[in-house]
Amino acid sequence: MLNNRDTQLDAEENAYGKHPIWRRVYALMKCDSSACHLGPYCWLDPVGKKHYRLRTQTLRRLVTYAEKGGVLESHKYVPDEIQEELYIEEQQRLEKEKRKGGNIAGPRTPYPPININVLPSHPARVDITAPTVSSVKSKGVSPLTIPGFRDVAVKEYGEWLASNVSDETLKATFRQASDVTLSDGFDLEHIYKDQNPEFFVGKGIKPGIARSFVENIRDWLENVKKAVPVLEVV
Repeated sequence: MLNNRDTQLDAEENAYGKHPIWRRVYALMKCDSSACHLGPYCWLDPVGKKHYRLRTQTLRRLVTYAEKGGVLESHKYVPDEIQEELYIEEQQRLEKEKRKGGNIAGPRTPYPPININVLPSHPARVDITAPTVSSVKSKGVSPLTIPGFRDVAVKEYGEWLASNVSDETLKATFRQASDVTLSDGFDLEHIYKDQNPEFFVGKGIKPGIARSFVENIRDWLENVKKAVPVLEVV
């Protein structure tokens, strides 16, 4: 079937003197790594440098995206919604392997690791690759008491997280997580007690950002909030 499609594409090239979009997309996504065994086509995450398998339906969506004028010059131009689907698909695959008793240790992490450099004025270190929610729950979550206005604390916390990344998209996503918290009437004590990053993922927040927002509240309270507030209340 692919041979027939190649013959058709060759005929188009000869007739119009240009490569069809279909062929350009497939050539871009073809995996040349001998160490990758996921399949002939992969998306290479430009952040974590990890390979994600591209199924036929996903490749077709990329072709449609390019045919409609979308820019697809390299792997970093893959639309965000498709990237998110690949992250979730990989997460589900790893969880399935874990249930079967497979070994998922090592470099095969579900989301790209992001190293965050803390500003000199902040003694705490924010780590997006923090312990899993299950490990936090297993140790028990002691209650927090956050001083001041609850809505202001949410904004201060979001700004603190944003101040520890240089990428503007990540900064905006941390602030979006703060907005989601307030729009649903939650405060940081609720978020910390629930330990549920999936709430934010369901609201469109990237999984890594969601975990960081949920898991770093105590660090912020003990090392930043009680020392220097990020926002001044007039």
